[in-house]
Amino acid sequence: MSIAYDHVAGTLRGDARAIEDLRSRLQGLRDPSQLAAAMQEVGVTPPVTEDDQFLDAVRVALGTPIFTVELTVSGPGGEQRHVIDAGINAAAVRWSIARPDLAELSASPFPLLPGGMARLVRFRPGDFPLHPDASVAVPRDAVLALAAKTKKERITAWETVRDLLDGHIDVEQADASWQLVRSHCRWVAVDGEETEDMSVHLRAGDHYFVLVEAEGSLSLIPVPSVTAFETMVRVLPGSDEVRDPRS
Repeated sequence: MSIAYDHVAGTLRGDARAIEDLRSRLQGLRDPSQLAAAMQEVGVTPPVTEDDQFLDAVRVALGTPIFTVELTVSGPGGEQRHVIDAGINAAAVRWSIARPDLAELSASPFPLLPGGMARLVRFRPGDFPLHPDASVAVPRDAVLALAAKTKKERITAWETVRDLLDGHIDVEQADASWQLVRSHCRWVAVDGEETEDMSVHLRAGDHYFVLVEAEGSLSLIPVPSVTAFETMVRVLPGSDEVRDPRS
């Protein structure tokens, strides 16, 4: 199956398997002179020229990632997964899987990454918490089921969580629109140790909750939307926290 290359948007689109194969080839491609031939092998159309600067930037970023952040968005309508590699060339390459017949590979300048993450999860302003000093204990299995692969499991889990959040949300509004967002980042620290950070937040209608673990128990803490956004992007490491992958 061919992969459509949109030169204007700087995006490659195809089925999930084709895009995964394309990404793997670009990751392992060390010689830029082989770029056009490698793209022809996986069926990229229109044909790629040897001096394609966009795809060469994607190749460099995938081959030398400073860190990798994974965003997973789960809701009543489905689940989407986005993997973003930030390379030494200040390019952030996004690999998005919407469904088996549609996946994308795209890139943007690294400074745009926080805004890009917000766009990917369709982040929006929310209402101020009705009870800002409260917290809601939630069962671990219910939180995991909110991100289950099957719609039935997600809906069943939502019914449990919704009942726990009664009084904190507009139930009718939340039933129509909720999503669980997981933001997970991995990198190698300057001392060579593999490091990771993760955040989880739930949007229920126009109200946001950050998931917090303490003493083995999970709680949803009501927060303003800006706090949920900051929590999502705070998993990204600072420039002084990561080791140069070329070292």
